[in-house]
Amino acid sequence: MIKPLQALSTWNQKLVNSLIHLEHSSLERCVICLGPAPGLCEACRQDLPANHPACRRCALPLISTNTSLCGGCLARTPQQDSSDVPWRYQFPINIMITHYKYNGQRAFGRALAKAWTETTGKKGDSLPQALVPCPIAPERLRERGFNQSAELAHWLGRELKVPVRETLIRRRRGTRVQTGLNRRQRLKNLHGAFEVRAPAPSHIALVDDVVTTGATTEAMAQVLRQHGARRIEVWALARTP
Repeated sequence: MIKPLQALSTWNQKLVNSLIHLEHSSLERCVICLGPAPGLCEACRQDLPANHPACRRCALPLISTNTSLCGGCLARTPQQDSSDVPWRYQFPINIMITHYKYNGQRAFGRALAKAWTETTGKKGDSLPQALVPCPIAPERLRERGFNQSAELAHWLGRELKVPVRETLIRRRRGTRVQTGLNRRQRLKNLHGAFEVRAPAPSHIALVDDVVTTGATTEAMAQVLRQHGARRIEVWALARTP
């Protein structure tokens, strides 16, 4: 269950760290309760904060199941056609993503990627032709040592047998840090930030770790539509409320 993560002991921390580099083998223990289950045990996965109900286009959490779209998407159709974001950015998802993204503890990222496929049930004809991870600025890549969105895309791609087009889109210029900016400010900050380097498949999924305002995927989707994409999904682990 989830409670052990609230007071992660030194012993637990060492055990989780020992799982980080198991890139080509299955995780043998649940990364939350350390029980004998690969990645996340069923009990811990069921305890994660489900993002339901949520807007089917942008995944914004909703308070009622009476509508499938949020007010923002009703007022202005976004560039993406749908979003699959199974969890809300709350405990323990926020802690797990933080450990993965900023501390390089890949065991958390891999476990959540595996749980994503089990939770969303994506398969068969519903799958896109390619996964396109959100690129990060070169200075962020140097600081972090990896692009978490690209890693998630490759884990999901291997699980679902969908190719990853990591170099299809790149950042053409640096942008100011997005933290603390509202949606309008983020969209302005990202204007002209992305460049598509080849024709895009007609059906793609943009992959990111967390959707905050949706500005990054909106900016990416806009330029990808100009280069051939017709159906664009957004796949992410979590959505902020």
